[in-house]
Amino acid sequence: MTKINYAVDVNTGGHKEVDTLNKNGIAVCEILLTEAIAADKFESHKTLGELILIDRVSNMTSACGVVEAVDEKEGSDEKASFEYNGIKARGDIFEEFYYNTESLSVLKYRPAGHTYTVGDEIPTEGESYKYPDSFDIIVLRDSVAVKVRDKKITEIISSDQYIYGGVPVINGRGFEVKVSSQEEAESFLKEYENGDEEFFSKWMNFDTYRKVVLHK
Repeated sequence: MTKINYAVDVNTGGHKEVDTLNKNGIAVCEILLTEAIAADKFESHKTLGELILIDRVSNMTSACGVVEAVDEKEGSDEKASFEYNGIKARGDIFEEFYYNTESLSVLKYRPAGHTYTVGDEIPTEGESYKYPDSFDIIVLRDSVAVKVRDKKITEIISSDQYIYGGVPVINGRGFEVKVSSQEEAESFLKEYENGDEEFFSKWMNFDTYRKVVLHK
């Protein structure tokens, strides 16, 4: 459970902001899954819209509920992180990387989505990432380049118009891109057409600006 949107007062039906829930508490929450499952909204499909949460250690039921909304992370309707003059990009640079000590797996958790545009100041530091104040972002999957100077977005353009600016370059997920010249930047963009494991090994480093945070 990644977020409690609000708890429901069982006596009045009112909504309350809380950080935790007591026994028999009722709330609207956000849940992040460690693997894909079949699910649907309860109002559309009663069986696929019901759920229970099981404690991994005791195997006891921790909670039960119904599904009100399903968000497919990589779906076509994924909210853009950057947008300007009709250009959109789905960068994940603000997504946190957590190592879950109970499930023994690395999870990515994205806080409430926000779309940034030219002139906006962006958060350059989180729990699992820290970027320079000035850098360029190349979102390969959307063919978009975003220029950040002194923590503010100065340009959002198509990647085919990108000119290397002498500052660090990251990809849309926050990994260092190993380019230090216009020639290397052009080669990087050209080689992505055949992007595979060898491409990412050649051009990117994960741990320059990112780390994995231990989380229970």
